This record gives sequence, C-alpha cells and structure tokens, in this order.
Amino acid sequence: MKKAIAIMCILCMGLVLFVSGCTEEDNTGTNNNNGGTTGNTVTMTAKEVNDDMAMDSDWSTYVKFLYNSLEDGDTLIIHDTIDEISYSSDTDRTTVTFDTSEGGDMSSSLNYPFEGDITSSYQTGDEVKITGTIKYIEETYEQGGASMDYELELFEEMWTNIDDYVANQGGALPSSSITKV
Repeated sequence: MKKAIAIMCILCMGLVLFVSGCTEEDNTGTNNNNGGTTGNTVTMTAKEVNDDMAMDSDWSTYVKFLYNSLEDGDTLIIHDTIDEISYSSDTDRTTVTFDTSEGGDMSSSLNYPFEGDITSSYQTGDEVKITGTIKYIEETYEQGGASMDYELELFEEMWTNIDDYVANQGGALPSSSITKV
C-alpha cells in the first residue's frame, strides 16, 4: 500500500511539473524588470514574427518598433520557407524574403539581409531557420538640428549603430545565422 501511495505521489509531482511548464526547454530565461523573462528561445514562422511586431511612430519625433512577446536577450528562431532570394553586388548583401500574407499571395512579406552572396547555398522553396538574439535599443538620431527618438527591438547581430540603422535599416545578418532544415 505504501508503495502504491509513493508511486501516485511521484506521478502527481511529474504531472504538476509538466502542466506548469517547468520542463519546457523554451522557458529557461531569467526575470526581467517587466515581470517577464529574458533569455528564452522562441521559434516562430515569418508570419508569426510579422504578427508579433508592434510599430508606432509620428514620423517626425519618434519611431517605436517592438515585439509583443519577445524581450531583450531572447533567442528568436524563424523557421519558414524562402519565397524569394536575391543578391545585390552594390551592397554585397543577399535578401531573403518570406511571405507573411494569409493566402500566400506575397501581398505582405518580411525581408532579412545577409552578408555576402549566399544564393549558391539557398534558393526559393528552401526550408530554413534563421537564428538571432533580440536586442533592445533606445537611441536618438540627430541630423541637421532635428532629432528622432528610436525605441527598437531587432536582431543583435544586425545592429551596428543608429546612423547605419537609419541609412540601411541596420546591418546584415552573418551568413552563419541561416541554416537549411
């Protein structure tokens, strides 16, 4: 009888851990100041990333581009299929495009630039993963006596400085950030 009670207790504790999410790999972050956690690993499709973005701006004094569910220090893995890929020798960047529209008609898309020409390794239709770390940035861009405040969350691997962000929407991801599935 004692053995049966002990087994039931172990099963109940296992069930509690499973239901509470304590055994999930993706929830390994540390507490942040917002009551959430940072350092989590999150996998999304390009459409889910696009839907998670929150943009606010008056286009004259501030731009705010943040994620609803991601925090500084989180690892984001975008798992999706390439819809378009092109290389520009002018910038030495390859742009990988994902369809984020409901019906797959490319009316909405998400683009990621990569360093160098990766078109010999990747093509339209390839299933890929892009991995990067989310970085929170709060900067002021000043030019010609005017200033614009930026509050951003983007891939840390793309961030160089505010001047590059304004001129080029940030840097390019290293080619090591993308892998075929």
